[in-house]
Amino acid sequence: MQIKILAVVFLAIWLINSAISAAPQPATVHVLTIDGTIEPTVAQYVQLGIQRAEKENASAVLIELRTPGGLVDSTRDIVTEMLNTNVPVIVYVSPNGARAGSAGVFITMAGHVAAMAPVSNIGSAHPVLFGTGGSSPSDSNNQNDVMMEKVTNDAAKYIVAIAEKRGRNKEWAEKAVRESANITASEAVKLNVVDFIAENEREVLRKADGMKVEIPGGEVTLAIKDARLKRYPMPWYKLLLHYLADPEVAFILMLIAIYGIIFEINTPGVTLPGIVGGVAFILFLYSLSVLPVNYAGLILILAGIGMMIADIKVASHGVLSVGGAISFFFGAFMLFGTNSPYLRTSITVLVVGTVATAAFFIFLVGMGAKALRRPVVTGQENIIGRIVTAKTDIAPTGKIFLEGSWWTAQTEDQPINKGELVRVVGLDGLTVKVVKEDEA
Repeated sequence: MQIKILAVVFLAIWLINSAISAAPQPATVHVLTIDGTIEPTVAQYVQLGIQRAEKENASAVLIELRTPGGLVDSTRDIVTEMLNTNVPVIVYVSPNGARAGSAGVFITMAGHVAAMAPVSNIGSAHPVLFGTGGSSPSDSNNQNDVMMEKVTNDAAKYIVAIAEKRGRNKEWAEKAVRESANITASEAVKLNVVDFIAENEREVLRKADGMKVEIPGGEVTLAIKDARLKRYPMPWYKLLLHYLADPEVAFILMLIAIYGIIFEINTPGVTLPGIVGGVAFILFLYSLSVLPVNYAGLILILAGIGMMIADIKVASHGVLSVGGAISFFFGAFMLFGTNSPYLRTSITVLVVGTVATAAFFIFLVGMGAKALRRPVVTGQENIIGRIVTAKTDIAPTGKIFLEGSWWTAQTEDQPINKGELVRVVGLDGLTVKVVKEDEA
């Protein structure tokens, strides 16, 4: 009897599981967020997010985009992933007030579906060059002109190819690259740059529902009206690396590294400033590996620090410090030198950083150096030259009281009477050599 009951229970469980498996599963849309400069960490985050959505058979990927632009290579990595995935990708420029600038134009136009918040804009995709110095101004300008023309032509043809692939306005796309054209959300819909305007994510899904899109596997129809949103924010460690790619964060890390390391060298044994400075220096090196660096600016920064340090050792009456501060400022201004505002350090941060660095060297390091130049107040150096009263006759030995202790005193000249002043002229173990003060 019990066997029959167990069989019935197992059969019921199997039927229930089969019914659940056979029932249509609700559509799932994976949500990724791009907020800030497009750089390698962001590219890796988007690539892995799209690949995960494909493995989990998601109905679509929704990329919420807000960016001023970014690096060309990272942008190409994201676009390449979007063009070759079998998961439809929806790009949504949001929230209100957001923009898809520069690299964001390429990413938006590469989406199978493109949408924008009502108060948003897109455009200004003209590429920029990052300065690295040159042999002469005329040669550098000529080379930069030729290189800029090549980069611009390459970017223009690339975005035209993307627009043709997605059936978008290729004329405007090329204009965005060559002329830095920029338009509002409503204009973007009229010019067939994006598909529609949406107030929020749910409206994006409702308006995208039923649209036919081309993926490498063929044409598919989106059925995501009531899809479940599954969010995948950037992990904290990737978010940290993302912030390290900010020029202002990199500049602040450089300042911390300078202060910590120099303070530790100037005041050995404190330890904590050295540790903080060393960690900041390593993080700064990572920033340099990601950001476009002008090495002429880096040399000017090092020269400025060198001049400010030299002013501590050389009596230049502040001339070296002023020159060092000027060199440091222009070096910091050039360090991430580019025509693109999102890869520049603000003037305010540069001025504050320069003033703080000059003050650091003038006051902290300068005071430390002065302390090292002060006479020693302990040990043998403090005893020699001191004038004390003979407590006994010294002929040739006797006693004096010095530094809270009794000392054996010895003289090689005429005998010294008790009560007379003597000057310490040498030290031999625990015996001090003295002479009569009037003879000294």
